[in-house]
Amino acid sequence: MMPADKDVLSRVETWRRNGCPLPGPEAHMPFMPYGRTSAEQARKEGLAGVDYREAAVFMGLEPDGRLVLIERASGGGVHGGQMALPGGARERGESLVDCALREWREELGLGEDCVPRSVPVDLTEVHVVPSRFIVRPHLAHVDLDMDFDYDRSEVGAIHRIRLVDLLEDGHQCTRSVRVGGKKGFMLSAPGFALPGVPFIWGATAMMLGELKAILASVEG
Repeated sequence: MMPADKDVLSRVETWRRNGCPLPGPEAHMPFMPYGRTSAEQARKEGLAGVDYREAAVFMGLEPDGRLVLIERASGGGVHGGQMALPGGARERGESLVDCALREWREELGLGEDCVPRSVPVDLTEVHVVPSRFIVRPHLAHVDLDMDFDYDRSEVGAIHRIRLVDLLEDGHQCTRSVRVGGKKGFMLSAPGFALPGVPFIWGATAMMLGELKAILASVEG
């Protein structure tokens, strides 16, 4: 029997009480596209600021057991049209968690007074090969309005997914996707086909894969 939304949130609370153990890169592997390298490998073989840049994303867990994702505007470069977690590049002198929160507010059109209800927890970083980013996800509880005043030039749409849907193995599959924007190429990639939202693949699926592993490892 699949857990209810409130039961999934209780699993997150149990996980936090247990010290927030991370499944790590192994949880990324089922969702890693062909040719993708790990963040650890990228750091070992590359030079910061030259071969890769630092970035952060934010996972805001809502009281009804949902999580907000964005669908990037179709003209948005190599990641145009893709599903993503709110986030972006770290600015000079900025911590990664501050970067994640700033980008979360900017991309969802939130005010500066919008802050998480819990201390953000760092998840395992991911290497985004096409844009040469190493991305650190941050997870926390939030309260959000139903509507967002977001920038349509960067964000095509806002989607809410249910955490409980991540645990349904039938939503995990492989589909043909376009890499590199309109001038890119097609490949077969693993990801999440969740109800009512576009297919989620690449780095976002890898991050959600770790969240799925966290939820599956804990009983509320």
